[in-house]
Amino acid sequence: MAAEWKELLPASDLRPGNVLEISHEGVDLLVFRTQSGTLRAMDAYCPHMRNYIPNGIREGQGLGSLLDGEELICPFHNWRFDGLGRCTGIPSGQRVPSRIAAGKRIGTSWPLRETLGVIQIGAPTKISA
Repeated sequence: MAAEWKELLPASDLRPGNVLEISHEGVDLLVFRTQSGTLRAMDAYCPHMRNYIPNGIREGQGLGSLLDGEELICPFHNWRFDGLGRCTGIPSGQRVPSRIAAGKRIGTSWPLRETLGVIQIGAPTKISA
């Protein structure tokens, strides 16, 4: 668990199904609240090919289009992520890397918590070997 929590944004700025682009301590993040209300934060660059995930959104679509229920989808190759560093789905016909098949983290995530109407962020959970 994070030893130090920092204020990130008012909780009212992030409703279920919303995604926000935020720069935190020089890192571009996607902060989102899943349809069920769970808070998540992950690197804004897809761990698959390092594409900036929001760049894949079609014209006229909002950042919320990146969410499908509880998962964030990278629109470049349709990989799905749980926001905790794990890939939860790869379209059929694409090779599944061994780390993903083993259920290991492939991305960096940040713990979030909501307290007194404020979303706070903790230290990142980095990828382990």
